[in-house]
Amino acid sequence: MLGNLANLHGPSGRWWFAAGACAASTLWFVGLGFGARGASRWATRPAVWRVLDVLIGLTMFAVAALLLAG
Repeated sequence: MLGNLANLHGPSGRWWFAAGACAASTLWFVGLGFGARGASRWATRPAVWRVLDVLIGLTMFAVAALLLAG
């Protein structure tokens, strides 16, 4: 799928697209790792997990409602 999107940018633009996708992916996963390390002190509390579970559940219901409406 990413290759098809890159081809939309033409022969020279697809390499810039690929470089940008690689950079964004690297930044995302590095940020995710440091964010998890920073949040680990709060992740030991059961109340935090309950709030997180409720937020994930509400997000899933919102996505399901949007899919049903569309």
